[in-house]
Amino acid sequence: MRIYSFPLAAVLALAIASPSRAAEKPRPAQAAQSKQAKKVWTDDDMDQLRARGLITTFSVTPETTEQVPAAPSEPTTYTSRLEDPEWYAQQASDLEAELDKRAAALRDAQANLAQAAKGITQPGIAMDKKNPGVTPEAGLDALQAQVLEIQNQLDELSDLARQNNIPPGVLRS
Repeated sequence: MRIYSFPLAAVLALAIASPSRAAEKPRPAQAAQSKQAKKVWTDDDMDQLRARGLITTFSVTPETTEQVPAAPSEPTTYTSRLEDPEWYAQQASDLEAELDKRAAALRDAQANLAQAAKGITQPGIAMDKKNPGVTPEAGLDALQAQVLEIQNQLDELSDLARQNNIPPGVLRS
């Protein structure tokens, strides 16, 4: 086995000989910064800086609390309902209401069927009312299909809105 003592000694000598930066005194540039006079900002200075657009503040000033009455604008007319964001919002809200109604019916049917399977007859399954399927399980499948149908319609509406450059937030409101 060969020992390389010379390279090891050279590296060790350089490590010891190199000066440590932590032991040095501050540099003149840092001393000049600490000797600078401290600036005390007054309200007048802040107003000047704000007027030049150099600063912003988060407090509400009296001039900004005054509301300027908005000029009456003409309603925007669209050549097609597909370009109207309000139409998309109305369609989306109608579909979401229908989806909520069908999802609630599905949850109720699932809960009633689960209770009936446990032997709990109240509220149970109403046999005198219209059932979407021949059996309760088939009724659940039909309700799930109805929920899926409305979700697909919402997805199609979203795709159509995206194709017509309608912002996504319109459909969510």
